[in-house]
Amino acid sequence: MKKKLPTIIIIGLIVLVVGFIIYAMLKPDSQSSNGRAKVAADVAKLSQGNSEGPADAKVTLTEFGDYQCPACAKFFPILKDTILPQYQGKVKFVFLNYPLPIHQNAVPAAQAAEAAALQGKFWEMHDLLYQKQDEWVKLSNPQSKFESYAKDLGLNVDQFKQDYKSQKVKDTINAQASLGDAFNIPGTPTFFVNGVQVDTSTGQDAINKAIDKALAQ
Repeated sequence: MKKKLPTIIIIGLIVLVVGFIIYAMLKPDSQSSNGRAKVAADVAKLSQGNSEGPADAKVTLTEFGDYQCPACAKFFPILKDTILPQYQGKVKFVFLNYPLPIHQNAVPAAQAAEAAALQGKFWEMHDLLYQKQDEWVKLSNPQSKFESYAKDLGLNVDQFKQDYKSQKVKDTINAQASLGDAFNIPGTPTFFVNGVQVDTSTGQDAINKAIDKALAQ
């Protein structure tokens, strides 16, 4: 029996190792290929984020955006000056962060917006980031530029600096980007109306049509 004991131990270890490998291969991944946590495609969360308009509006327009994205910058004035004013008091607009890996300053810009949000100035910073995109988009480190925006907006700059680098802000951005991953969005900007993705390849009218349809239901 004593002679067989080492063999039994070796066999047992082999079984444990094989079992662990099989478990590792079969268990669902907790992270996506880009390192973000995997989450469910929860339609309710498309209404949760920085928003403007009535909280109880019948229609919610959600945008997944990237502050460094040229297409997002082009859509920004269309939304702000044309689409949203048409539905004032009828539509809740929600902006969710989806910084693309190809844009080196997209995450820092999102951090600036979310840091400003903690002092009640999200939309002011959001607008500045798009309006002045050319000023910061090519900077190797845009933080000082964002701090100057914070000062111009009357924010507590010291608090802004702390929040800009805080885990709370980073977690907010990652959670929103993970939600975008869950919905398999093709890029930015991507829009949803009451949880249904809008095909804007034909132009901005697609958003108006989706909102009008939702209001009529």
